Amino acid sequence: MAEPLVLLLAAAAIFGAAFVQGVTGFGHALVAIGFLSLLFGAREAVLVLSLLAPPIALAVYLPLRRAVDRREALALALPLCLAGMPLGLLLFGTIPEAALRRVVGVLLILSAAVFLSPFAPKERPRPLWLAVAAGFLSGLLNGLASTGGPPLILYLWSRDLGKDARMAVLQAVFVAGSLAKVAALLPTGFLTPGISLNSAVLLPPLVVGVILGHLVYRRVPAEALKKITLLLLAAMGVALL
Repeated sequence: MAEPLVLLLAAAAIFGAAFVQGVTGFGHALVAIGFLSLLFGAREAVLVLSLLAPPIALAVYLPLRRAVDRREALALALPLCLAGMPLGLLLFGTIPEAALRRVVGVLLILSAAVFLSPFAPKERPRPLWLAVAAGFLSGLLNGLASTGGPPLILYLWSRDLGKDARMAVLQAVFVAGSLAKVAALLPTGFLTPGISLNSAVLLPPLVVGVILGHLVYRRVPAEALKKITLLLLAAMGVALL
């Protein structure tokens, strides 16, 4: 288990990350990974965030669970968990991660620019195959480089879903995907008792951050939330370059 001061600083980082996730539905890893890497080292930071991903997504999902579109969530989650993520984990290490992250970063910046422009795709029903493709790509990128959120977010913001339904679907898929990733990590021996204990200690600030973030989410109009989300995607793209 880490020193008390290290855990206190990590708790502050997780609180901020959970707050961002509570407001926008994603971004906790982007907010926390740099600071946690300084405190724990890059490898342990990734593993701690992997263990915290299911509870943070579940905490955001629960208040919105009645709004979830189950068909949409399943169309995204099944290809993510059953095909995209296993393939990404299988290919992990065969593609240079730095190059992959740069490609994803450029695509994120371009996608955010298009969605913020007058030429943004109209929100309307989309064919089932597009949801399956978005889920598969999300799982593939998650397995390869832990950057699986953007395909889901861009797909959902092109759909004619309400604000709560969009957030509920996104979190339901995140819960499924993050649990699948933890299940894949269990046999590897990477999740040591120390890492598990550090993650458990960080649960209280996570819950508080999500609750406060959700209160802000309730007060942000859907169009403003869309702009905030796209700007955060662009920032994630810049961070990946």
